[in-house]
Amino acid sequence: ILLKKIEKTFGVDSKVLVSLWGIETSFGEYTGKFDILRSLASLAYDGRRKNFFSKEFNNALLILDEGHVSRNLFKGSWAGAFGQTQFMPSTFLKYAVDFDGDQKINLFNKGDALASGANYLKNTGWDNKLHWGERVDIEVTDHLKEIAKEKEFKSLIFWKEKGILLKKDYKKNDLLRLVMPDSKNNECYLVSKNFDVILGWNRSNYFALTVFLFSNEVK
Repeated sequence: ILLKKIEKTFGVDSKVLVSLWGIETSFGEYTGKFDILRSLASLAYDGRRKNFFSKEFNNALLILDEGHVSRNLFKGSWAGAFGQTQFMPSTFLKYAVDFDGDQKINLFNKGDALASGANYLKNTGWDNKLHWGERVDIEVTDHLKEIAKEKEFKSLIFWKEKGILLKKDYKKNDLLRLVMPDSKNNECYLVSKNFDVILGWNRSNYFALTVFLFSNEVK
């Protein structure tokens, strides 16, 4: 019921949310044990990304000041992400929502966490009408490697002319781009713009592919 309500409210595929939830914290089982303020202060002091982590430290103080989480429970990853969807403090302030209506945004609560994840995806370009993509059989050429490197979105006609038979029912004007993660098996995927939305969550092709392949299993 909760997942259906979130999907209806935000227009984001609940299977993808469940996949993100499972990958980030094993469905809320492990949210991290590092003290958020200590982690962020240490990373700011380290100096390599001083400005970024200093801002995140100030954002974390604001979250505490607004009473969304108590100081003793404010724990998460070594890098400062927290809650069941592992938001950084700046992401929390921009996208987190109070879904249960208790006037607090508690990312350690399943409802608030998943709704906040959905709100993030919605506001960063998620289109629930698009298929994420699929794995394809294709002869890897230097030309295709260049297209994949440039992250160029191409029409369905373009890919069909390359001899690719797509299994999913795409709309006529859908655009897809080629993703070729490093693999001994030369695995290739054609993906939609929803793939790039997940890359905004975590800048890793492996992460994004895992999210979508896991969501297929959730389905």
